[in-house]
Amino acid sequence: MARRLNAALLLCCLLLGLDWALPLREYAHETVRSRFPISVSVSLSDPQLAYRVRTEHTLFRLPSSISHRVREGQPITVWQTPLLGVVRRVSAPDSPDGAAPFQPYGGTIYGTFVVLPLLLGAVSAVGVAPGRTPETVVNTAAVGGLLALLTLVVLLWF
Repeated sequence: MARRLNAALLLCCLLLGLDWALPLREYAHETVRSRFPISVSVSLSDPQLAYRVRTEHTLFRLPSSISHRVREGQPITVWQTPLLGVVRRVSAPDSPDGAAPFQPYGGTIYGTFVVLPLLLGAVSAVGVAPGRTPETVVNTAAVGGLLALLTLVVLLWF
């Protein structure tokens, strides 16, 4: 059972790698439907604000430092991953800062937290490798399960 869990987790990591490697899906002329302020506090002493932006096909966050580039009703271009739909780049041609693409809020599974799926893949690969003791297989499955939960939380939360 533990070897199957390791294999399933390794497959999930390969899916994330494939999603990252495939060409991004481009949504040109997306209209910003809503822009809602949310709190993304890092600590109580340093509260920060971000904006949740919704278009026809996407939903992403923008830090307050660049939120002036995207307004409600404005046409923008959004690039997202083809399998999981993670927004990786945004371009606002009507922005006063120009049409150069910029990244949405940085805490994604393909940005700040990229170490989680890499670590999960390494642990799962050790658990699937032939010639491992049953204790190693069970231990890697337990650690892989915890890392999978963290990865899933990051993927859904950010």
